[in-house]
Amino acid sequence: MLSYKNKYILYLVLLNGLLITLLVGWGNTIFNDVRPVLGLGIAMAIFCLYELFVIQFTDSKSKTVTSRQSVNLFLGFKTGKIVLSLIFIAVYVFTIKVEPKRFVSAFLVLYFIYLVFDTLYLTGREKINKKKRDYKLEEIEKVSNYYKDGEAKEYHLKEIEKLSNYYKDKA
Repeated sequence: MLSYKNKYILYLVLLNGLLITLLVGWGNTIFNDVRPVLGLGIAMAIFCLYELFVIQFTDSKSKTVTSRQSVNLFLGFKTGKIVLSLIFIAVYVFTIKVEPKRFVSAFLVLYFIYLVFDTLYLTGREKINKKKRDYKLEEIEKVSNYYKDGEAKEYHLKEIEKLSNYYKDKA
């Protein structure tokens, strides 16, 4: 069975394959020139690499960040993506100058497709992390109840309280 990260990488590859097929098939009918099709192909490659980086980075950081930090990471990635996109559009429009309105329209469609994909990945990742944190809090409560009923030393209760506060901060 594939892990959550590997499943989304597979979905990303399939999404790119589908979009490349559509671009090659319909690109010549939408545009009168090959250069916009090539520009969109380059944009898709950049988006794919960016999404792979986001998936790798968020997967490595998902075990150590809080929910608030996770939201900040998400917004930072979205800001980086839109800045990268605006730079790409500006370079295309000012250097190639072939059908800029159609190119920008097609580019925005691609941008929003990848934006939806990225949002689904990150919300799913956050749900998994929340389940893990809730499970750990339940385990801590079970252990603390056990020690409160038994002959526990003050040391154990302090350690349990520290762990409990740590995971509550992460939630």
